[in-house]
Amino acid sequence: MKYKETKKMSLKTSKGFTLLELIITLAILAIVAGIAYPMFQRYAINGNLRTAARDLAADFALYKERAVAESRMYRIVLDVANGNYDIRQCGATGSSCGGGYNSIQVKNLANIANDITFDSGNTTVTDYFFQTRGTATNGTIVLRNSRNSTGTIAINITGRTNVQFNLQ
Repeated sequence: MKYKETKKMSLKTSKGFTLLELIITLAILAIVAGIAYPMFQRYAINGNLRTAARDLAADFALYKERAVAESRMYRIVLDVANGNYDIRQCGATGSSCGGGYNSIQVKNLANIANDITFDSGNTTVTDYFFQTRGTATNGTIVLRNSRNSTGTIAINITGRTNVQFNLQ
């Protein structure tokens, strides 16, 4: 007599997820997102400060270079109270600016982020000149954000900038 083998379907071979498994997975994801969100927000706020400081330092390098290349003086004037700076070009070429300065661009720190301001207590100079021989006014500019992080831009007499950050 031959015996026929029958395979019984097991519950363990069913495919898919149970409702309990989905709820546990979603709870774990919610906890991880709750922990990660404040860190991401902090990173974004400090990233905006870095962007603003590097943008300002890049403008210093650009207009120092243009002053030498065009034999024309340039000037960057900080408006600490309103959070912007004005880039000005001398109306005449040469090593002195008898023709006065014309505004060519005004940049506002609020265009990068609303919480970035000039730190008036630590910013030493608000009027920077770029000479045709490649020198510049030396000084320090400090930017501050809502987390009280700072970006310090140091400008030396040769027009070189150094940016340092103290992130909170």
